[in-house]
Amino acid sequence: MHIKYPLLLILLVFINKSMAQEEFAKINNVYENRIITPDEVLPLVDETQNRFALIFLRGKVIDGYLFDESNEIIAELNFQDKARAFKQVLGQTILKNQDFVVYLTTKNRRKFASSHFSFEKNIVEFNEIDLDLGYEEIIQTAEYNNKFHVLTILPNTAIINIYRFNNQTDFTKHSIDFSHHSFLNKKQKVKDLYDMMTINTGLYGLDKSVDIVKIEKENPTTLEIACNSTKIYQNENFITITFDSNNDITQIVDIDLEKLIGYATSFQKAMGNWSYKEKTSNSFVDKDILYQIVSTKRAFHLRALNFRTGELINEYSAHENEKIKFKNSSIIQTGGTFDNHRTFEYTGVLLRKMSRGKVGIAVQNHDNLKQISYGGVIERSSNAMAMMPGFGIPIATFGAVTVFFNPTFFAYQSYTATKAIQVDALFNSNFEHQNGQLKENRFDLIEAFEVEHNISPNGRTVFKMNNAYILGNYDAYHKTYTLRSFQ
Repeated sequence: MHIKYPLLLILLVFINKSMAQEEFAKINNVYENRIITPDEVLPLVDETQNRFALIFLRGKVIDGYLFDESNEIIAELNFQDKARAFKQVLGQTILKNQDFVVYLTTKNRRKFASSHFSFEKNIVEFNEIDLDLGYEEIIQTAEYNNKFHVLTILPNTAIINIYRFNNQTDFTKHSIDFSHHSFLNKKQKVKDLYDMMTINTGLYGLDKSVDIVKIEKENPTTLEIACNSTKIYQNENFITITFDSNNDITQIVDIDLEKLIGYATSFQKAMGNWSYKEKTSNSFVDKDILYQIVSTKRAFHLRALNFRTGELINEYSAHENEKIKFKNSSIIQTGGTFDNHRTFEYTGVLLRKMSRGKVGIAVQNHDNLKQISYGGVIERSSNAMAMMPGFGIPIATFGAVTVFFNPTFFAYQSYTATKAIQVDALFNSNFEHQNGQLKENRFDLIEAFEVEHNISPNGRTVFKMNNAYILGNYDAYHKTYTLRSFQ
């Protein structure tokens, strides 16, 4: 994994080592000998009951461990899986009897099934789901009100279908038509919603793949993720999709899973008097607030507005020859080939480097303040980059785990060798700049811990539970699986 801030990480290790992480739980004698290691480990979290389960996958063998609120193992299961054709995990839900249900699909996402994990009965019950999506493409999955949802888009239309699962296999279908709204692409041409969500892939670009990055509000979002032009968010019952390929407007699709209705709208971006071809732009959603960034080689502009009421909250701008007054850090460049960490103070440097790639803005909530990162990333040709979302080929899975199922793991994996330049700043809820100390990124703490302790990649996972991030990995020599909590 690429280390972005080597000196900072060393300081974090020594200063915060004792308070940053603690052993959360441990499983001893997972396998009988040291040769065997898990292919993958799936975390199933039930925050309402303050418990979780770990599912170990090894070939056709499934081992499960259920932990209580004290992080002690209270039940185990072992099962021989006879249906490994369904190798990708889409999501989970929890039954009334507190059993876990995991929803599965095949690699081409044309067949679906569910696995019911009963620790009380020590069984895994497998059920195929009679769901035929035809040519529909999966946009995203969502859990709301303890019901699993699959959202799809019909090719060459503006129709989004929502499949709501009432139990392990039964579902209802609801359709929302957005054809009344005109969508504009990067070239200012009117396109249907399907074209806005997809990119050309496959041989000679004849296929289509959905290119949307999911943003988890609890997770730190790197600029590598935030610079994607199409993003999807969930805030309780609302699913919000933003489109920023057009540099004049942010286009939004908002879906209410409670009422099963949706609407589409657009918001003008700042710097409307600048030439369209000079500008790059993007946005980020935090609850009801839309944060926009627009940049050229000579100036950039930040704006915050309530996209449900249309109220403008506040905005800032800076030109190439003036200092940025709304920042709490230097201008930091990471990921260089020869110099991994550089700092600048001149606004012109930031603008020139942002103009060479994609711009982005990302928001993290810390207590009563919002820590906002803005800047850009420069795309570089490499195998690692080809696998990242937003750089041509949307990432699908790490084995069985999909971005739908464990977005925290994917957010952590986004710490790549991308060349990025960014500024960090603190704002209050009225988007007023605040003085203060920036909060450390817990993904940086995890990464520093992994590097210092040479953590094995076997069975590695990262997931969120309550207010902590949990790192899990398997030590084959000691035959133990250890979970560590980073507060």
